[in-house]
This record gives sequence, structure tokens and C-alpha cells, in this order.
Amino acid sequence: MKTTFFLVGALVVMLGAGGIVANGVLTNAFAAIPDAPEIGKPMPAFELKDYAGNTHSSAMYQDKILVLNFSSQQCPFSRGADATINALAEEYGAQGVVFLGIDSHESTTVEEMKMHADKASVPYPILKDPENKYADAAGARVTPEIYVLNKGVLAYHGPPDNRMGPEGDANEHYLANALAALVAGEEVKITRKSAWGCSIKRAN
Repeated sequence: MKTTFFLVGALVVMLGAGGIVANGVLTNAFAAIPDAPEIGKPMPAFELKDYAGNTHSSAMYQDKILVLNFSSQQCPFSRGADATINALAEEYGAQGVVFLGIDSHESTTVEEMKMHADKASVPYPILKDPENKYADAAGARVTPEIYVLNKGVLAYHGPPDNRMGPEGDANEHYLANALAALVAGEEVKITRKSAWGCSIKRAN
């Protein structure tokens, strides 16, 4: 009951500021954004800098399992998912999986990104996506929104799990299950779910 109340309240409070998305319900603000690539298709290429000024590109990780986490420190859903994603990054990073955060929020500065990464102990780089150009190319709409690539090909797209609030509990662990399958050389069983969270506050 508490979770249901939170979601209703959050919808009322946050829709005016760009909105949240839950259970696959999208606002009209997303109408012009292209759909994400289909599962089994290549992801759009990127070349972006992290908060330390280091350049990362899709070509650098073409032979890897790569997790892209569209995130925002200004989104309570994204902050709530940090601990889960951080733990997976530690576990699977040791097995060669690469994690990258992408911040496409128009008003977040590089300095703020670094402060958040330090405070939340994010163990992977967070890249700045100026003018949300890569979010547009990838069809990313909310934070957190996860894309898992297997050698450049999209293998999973959606939320990290099925929690219903920033601090909610989950009983379906989509990202963890996808990574376990890929590392074992198996097919991902659940490849796509509707992402939940705050809408990306776009520059245009």
C-alpha cells in the first residue's frame, strides 16, 4: 500500500517537471524520440567523455559485454538503483564486463556528476551526453534505463529490476539475469521490459 501511494504521489508531483514513467506509461514529451534498437541489432555508436575528461567510445568495447546505464543524480529512482547496479558492476567487472553510466540531463554539470559518483561510490565511469544526443540516438527516455550490449549487439534493454519505488524491493532481477546468461554463453531469457523512472530532462 505504501508503494502504491508513493507512485501516485510521485506522478502528481513530478509530471509537471518532466515526469516519471512507471509500468511503461510514457508522456507526450517522448513522441519525437526514436525507438530503441531491436534486440539482436547493433546499438548506435558513441564517443563521449567522462567526468574526468577521458574519452570512451563504442569501438573501444566492441568485443566486450557492455552495460550502459542512463542515469541521473537528480532522479530518486536512479539514485535508488545505484547500490544494485554498483554491486553488479563490482561482481561482473571482475569477469570482464564493462559498465558505463551516461548522464543526458541538460542541467547536470560534470562537477556534479563527479561529486555524485564519489558520494554514491559508483565504481565505473559516468559519461556526459551533451544536448542528450546519444540518448536520442539510443531511444533512451528515462533514468535508470539499461542497455546491455554483447559485442556491440543489443541483448537486453529495460530497467535493472522490477522494483516499484526508489527504495523498493525487487523479485525480478532482469539485469543480473541477463549478465549471468551472457557470461555463461547462454541466451538471455527476458530481453526487454518497460523501463521505470524519471524522464530524461532534455535540452530540446
